[in-house]
Amino acid sequence: MEHFIIRINLHHLKNETHVEFNENTDRVFLKYNPQALGIGPLYDHYKTAFGHETEALDFIRRSEITQKIARQDHVRDGIFRGLVDTVEAAMHHFDAAYVEAANAINNLIKRYGNISKKTLDDETAAIDDLLRELQQPALAQAVAQIGLGLWRDKLAQENTTLKQLMTQRYDETAAKTPYRMKDARRETDRYYLAIINRIEGEHLAGVAVNDAFVRELNAVIERFKHILAQEIGEHKPKPLYE
Repeated sequence: MEHFIIRINLHHLKNETHVEFNENTDRVFLKYNPQALGIGPLYDHYKTAFGHETEALDFIRRSEITQKIARQDHVRDGIFRGLVDTVEAAMHHFDAAYVEAANAINNLIKRYGNISKKTLDDETAAIDDLLRELQQPALAQAVAQIGLGLWRDKLAQENTTLKQLMTQRYDETAAKTPYRMKDARRETDRYYLAIINRIEGEHLAGVAVNDAFVRELNAVIERFKHILAQEIGEHKPKPLYE
């Protein structure tokens, strides 16, 4: 299918940004009248799904656990930064054995990129994977060589604490609202894409589509593609070491 409406990977938007994106697209749909656009029934489903998503987000915003998670994420990032700084310092040690061990660990860390810039779930998984690799015999020896064990163990502890908080948030959300953010987002995306496909399908079938609507919707999408690029670091990835 020829896409004259710009496509965006909504899956990668943060929750707050995802809701903001749909608030903006919804305004465009309403401005040009869903019935006139030929998307009336689909729009009703989209609006319902988006309502569930905003309810889920409102609960997350109010959640005390969410604030604890944000603080814990900051603590975890600080420990990761300290671990990285310790490795970097060891790379300048006068002892060649220290340098060799530090380089081996540094090469591993570089493979993971800037972990602290990942989403909460992705960062948690990446740290788990990194810690598992640091336990492998060759790297475990390097960790011991430069005295990184305490940093490694502290990072594991803080990562576990954050995982426990996130589990509490999932439990709390499930208990107090019937809508889970992940499921609500997926449903919103499903109807949004169905709307876009319907409009493009009508265009390909020779039905005239309001040019002003397409231009305005594409302007919104372009703005959020730029935001998305910033969120996932596509413009200029931040160096691991600064």
